[in-house]
Amino acid sequence: MSRKFARVLSIAACVALALGLFTPLQSVHADTGTNWTGAYYNNPTLAGTPVFYRIESAVVFNWGPNSPGPGIGSQYWSASWQTVQYLNAGTYRFTVTADDGVRLWVNGQLILDAWRDQAPTTYYVNYTFTTGNHALRVDYYQAAGDATVAVSWTLVQTQSSAWTAQYYNNPFLQGVPALTRFEYGVEYFWGLGSPDPAVFADNFSARWTATLPFNAGVYRFTLAGKEGVRLFIDDILVIDQWYDHPLTAYLIDVSLGGGLHTLRVEYYHRFGEAAVRLRYELAVGPPVLGNDWYAEYFSNQSLSGLPSFTRFEGRSGINAVWTNQPVESGVRVNFSARWTRQVCGFGRPTTFIMSVDDGGRLFIDGSLVIDAWRLQSVTTYQTTVNLSAGCHTFRLEYFQNQGEGVTFLTWLPADGQQPILYPGGIQPPGGLTGVTGVVDYASALNVRVGPGINFTRITVIPRGTLVQMNQRNYDGSWVTISTQSGVSGWVSSAYLRLLTGTIQSLPLAQITPPSVPQPTGVRGKLTSGLRLRTGPGTAYPYLGYIEWGTVVDVVGRNSSNTWIQVRYGTQTGWIYAPYVIIVAGSLLSVPITG
Repeated sequence: MSRKFARVLSIAACVALALGLFTPLQSVHADTGTNWTGAYYNNPTLAGTPVFYRIESAVVFNWGPNSPGPGIGSQYWSASWQTVQYLNAGTYRFTVTADDGVRLWVNGQLILDAWRDQAPTTYYVNYTFTTGNHALRVDYYQAAGDATVAVSWTLVQTQSSAWTAQYYNNPFLQGVPALTRFEYGVEYFWGLGSPDPAVFADNFSARWTATLPFNAGVYRFTLAGKEGVRLFIDDILVIDQWYDHPLTAYLIDVSLGGGLHTLRVEYYHRFGEAAVRLRYELAVGPPVLGNDWYAEYFSNQSLSGLPSFTRFEGRSGINAVWTNQPVESGVRVNFSARWTRQVCGFGRPTTFIMSVDDGGRLFIDGSLVIDAWRLQSVTTYQTTVNLSAGCHTFRLEYFQNQGEGVTFLTWLPADGQQPILYPGGIQPPGGLTGVTGVVDYASALNVRVGPGINFTRITVIPRGTLVQMNQRNYDGSWVTISTQSGVSGWVSSAYLRLLTGTIQSLPLAQITPPSVPQPTGVRGKLTSGLRLRTGPGTAYPYLGYIEWGTVVDVVGRNSSNTWIQVRYGTQTGWIYAPYVIIVAGSLLSVPITG
């Protein structure tokens, strides 16, 4: 990361950056039109005669769980709005957000069709107009849950080096932007200040979009920010760090063909200092190797040319099974892949086990140690290598022809990041007896003091960790475990793959009910009406509904800070955190309870 941007390395450099970028820019505001004629129907299909008509100043609504007007229920209704607007010649970008279905028509031509049930989703579509009057129509339907629709447009800047910046006075990129302007890049350290007098200093969000020319090549994109950041390339999400976090830089290598590509950066800021930056350059070789696997995927069987995409894939052993579904956009069958990683330790003979369907080969420090580069059904190979103490570079290469693909690699004795075990393969090392298993169906598994998400979390264990199971709850959905490193507690058995024994053979445990969450002094204010749920996710049943503007006591949170546990009246439950502003205390001081 550049010293110029990393506050932890140089505060003075960040001040210089902020001063250098605050050049006054001409602002343009998103247009929402005027004099929309709305027809409202008491069915979700725009069928029959409207219940009523109404003139609207804009199609920007957030009804939540409420009805749009008399004679219409709060769910399963629809509406259509029409207007005629005078527009100057040029290409305009329409921004359309809806929950649920939406369609956009221009001069009788359908240019956006998202007619389906969906959570709040934002779409972008460009349309080129001649100077004159143009007919616009928006169709919308509401199914179950909350209702939202918003439509606006801006003139697309023709200069390819300019970014269209949209700033919102909320952290959710919702509604009409408070400010839209053209900027020369995405590189800001605002500190405690605001991007503009029209934008709040806290609880704001921003979106930058530019269509830029690229020569063919692999480009390294580095996106840094304090709190949530996302990067889209040609509407494909390539960096997703949409949660509260300190100033951090994220890196990805992307293969781009020659021509124009659209970049979109999204950012939100809560409290304190605000900063965001995007930089990109041609990638020369892989990033400096660390403990994570650096994976490169190719749209051919020979690892030739530029990779279709790259990503980091964790620190455990490699265990992947592919059907005819794509690994990622652009890669289905007839692909190849290369994983590279640096592993430190050893000073002992180490046995490597590789299973592949089709071809695979393993290199250690550039030397080929397993060569199975051929068409074959799933086959397992192993070899023992006497590795010196220190760091070694592992490289696994693989190609897949047709049908199902399998790639697996582990080694024994394993390093500190225990690789996952292949089904029906190796038995656990000494020290684990009885009913044993491996964390296989989660990247990390919470260990708790009791059998349920309401019990306090002790720690997490990564995917690939071997465990010995000792006791179970009444239905075996939770078990007590112990690991070779000394971790013990309760885990959900749904995320374990059995190696030996059965869960039902375990003795029943004596269970102490979870303690009631204690007050933390942290309070939050809802910026939207929210459902109170029994757990941290939309799959959990809901206990009730909390109105917009309500202040609640925060008593817990999940590890990603996307859901918070609150006390509301006599009930304790979970609500979605992005729609809550902390008004007293710090969320980071709240214990992780789910």
